[in-house]
Amino acid sequence: MNSQTGFRFTPKTLRPVPQPPQPVARRPVARALGVHKSYWKGPHEIEVLRGVDLTIYEGEFLAIIGQSGSGKSTLLHLLGSLDVPDRGEIHFAGKRIDHLPARQRDRLRNDSIGLIFQFYHLLPELTALENVLMPAMIGAGFWEYRRRRKQWIAKARRLLAEVGLEHREHHRPGELSGGEMQRAAIARALLTGPRLLLADEPTGNLDEENGAGILELLRTLNGTGELTIVMVTHDPAIARQADRTVRLAQGRVQGC
Repeated sequence: MNSQTGFRFTPKTLRPVPQPPQPVARRPVARALGVHKSYWKGPHEIEVLRGVDLTIYEGEFLAIIGQSGSGKSTLLHLLGSLDVPDRGEIHFAGKRIDHLPARQRDRLRNDSIGLIFQFYHLLPELTALENVLMPAMIGAGFWEYRRRRKQWIAKARRLLAEVGLEHREHHRPGELSGGEMQRAAIARALLTGPRLLLADEPTGNLDEENGAGILELLRTLNGTGELTIVMVTHDPAIARQADRTVRLAQGRVQGC
């Protein structure tokens, strides 16, 4: 009771004060730790990477930019287990992978890491559909592939439709445009459901319109499919399409 007014005040039930959302801890998908890589040209050693440290987080779209010869593609090949460092470590999904036997690295790459390149690397004698099916043919083995053939073909056709090539599945690479070949290569890279997609200059061999289409497709795959993407490019305008950009210079990562 308030002695001055005579009114009794009943405490109201207090609602909890809304708290700002807590940042979600991002899980690393891949890491390069103290990576060194050199190549030999005759008697001369060319040091390309000089202690690279880089972490790639789940669900991000990362661009690696740098001048020609800065080691961008070399780093991408190491992350994709196509090559091994001279020193340092490469980790994927929480496990070190650079010291694995070649057969195990091949299996890991086929199952969990998608790769697309500037020059597509489609087999000229195969149709678009057959090219997309290649990871399943290689990874599953003859009898396992035959057993699941209808399932793989259905998935390959669905992926071709998602990249806008459902009407070109029976065409060979020589009958496709550059943009169509790159879309087929992306569908191939996605067939086994990779956790990480590595793109080495994916628009470098395309005109501006087709290049913009490929970038839009990558953004869509990253946004709706939550696919982690690492893209190498020398073009700052293309790099700006990514969520995060790091620069390779003098064999080391800057701006990570």
